[in-house]
Amino acid sequence: MINTSFANAVAMTTGLNWDNLIHVFSPYLIAAACGYLLAQLIKVILAATKYREFRWRELFKSGSMPSSHSATVIALATTIGLKDGFGSPLFALAAIFVAVVIYDATHVRRAVGEQGEVLRKLIERDHKQEGAISDIARETGAGDDKTRAKLPKPYFAKGHKPIEVLAGGILGLIIGIAIYLIY
Repeated sequence: MINTSFANAVAMTTGLNWDNLIHVFSPYLIAAACGYLLAQLIKVILAATKYREFRWRELFKSGSMPSSHSATVIALATTIGLKDGFGSPLFALAAIFVAVVIYDATHVRRAVGEQGEVLRKLIERDHKQEGAISDIARETGAGDDKTRAKLPKPYFAKGHKPIEVLAGGILGLIIGIAIYLIY
């Protein structure tokens, strides 16, 4: 499993006993964290190749390729299934959790994201109208030019396309298997 000479070196240099340390970090939590972090890191790399610059904010954004939500829950469910059995009650709970999260990412959050984009376009169009103050401008306080310039663009969370969820799922499956093999 773990190289004992490495474990001894860690114990000698840090004063930590590997056997105790490995129990502090649950393989389930490690799988979920790795799924999320690796998916988000891939988003940063893909954005860097697309825009030819590093955009670290991509690390914290929702939506895009691959789905970090799918990678997270599938890595967790895979680790649970491999460690506790695919017939265990814990895996059944994890499988339901996966279904809810993926449904939410592909349907609910995606619809909200698409509606958010339309809303942003309506607000931008409304702000560009010269001379006329619309109902939206009056309600948001954006009737005058000074106020319009200060208003931030509304934030909206993006959902996922099925291909993004599939990519996140494959990533989560690979991570879940790797964590199982390490632990």
